[in-house]
Amino acid sequence: MNLKRLEEEQIEIGNKAILSDPGQIEYVIGVDQAFFRVGREEYVVSASVLMKYPEMEVVEQHHLIEEVKFPYIPTFLMYRESKPAIKAVRAVMRENAVVMVDGSGLAHPRKCGLATYIGVVLDVPTIGITKKRLYGEVRGEGDVRELHAHGMVVGYELKTCRRCRPIYISVGHRFTPEKALEVVRNCLKGYKLPEPVRIADRLSKEIKSEYLSNLDATR
Repeated sequence: MNLKRLEEEQIEIGNKAILSDPGQIEYVIGVDQAFFRVGREEYVVSASVLMKYPEMEVVEQHHLIEEVKFPYIPTFLMYRESKPAIKAVRAVMRENAVVMVDGSGLAHPRKCGLATYIGVVLDVPTIGITKKRLYGEVRGEGDVRELHAHGMVVGYELKTCRRCRPIYISVGHRFTPEKALEVVRNCLKGYKLPEPVRIADRLSKEIKSEYLSNLDATR
């Protein structure tokens, strides 16, 4: 495994990311993943949910289970997660849809978190959502603070509920930080995470639990 070559590839992809207004938005696709092991093999459940925007009504859901071939290496997670995540997104893609990813966007050492990778590969507007700050500097005061990286604002730290820790929003591709913040806020329905990511997260965990239960039942 040549990590130096992978770093160069990440930089190349990150440099293709565009900061722009996504245009008309009719749907938001949430994508999340859950990992598990069976013996020595590791698998990932990739779940996607298509939701009407801004109503946040579920239109369609999809999931797939695949074996994981790439090891867990921080800042290289796109190589571990991207292929099945892209398949899940493609399965529910609609015109005028944007994608909300459980993962970083430009808030990444080489500007190539999972949200940026998916956005550039599919050429769709993407937003990255994380519970922890992977990269960048938070500036300002209050419940909304700017997230700076690579000499610019790439997103925001946002406190979404009174007793919870903030989430981190970062532009993936074809979004401005301000528009990403607006869309995320419109997708909040009283929980820490915006609905597309929250429901995709729930679906991935449900499928994982069901799969493991069925596996145990056959042993």
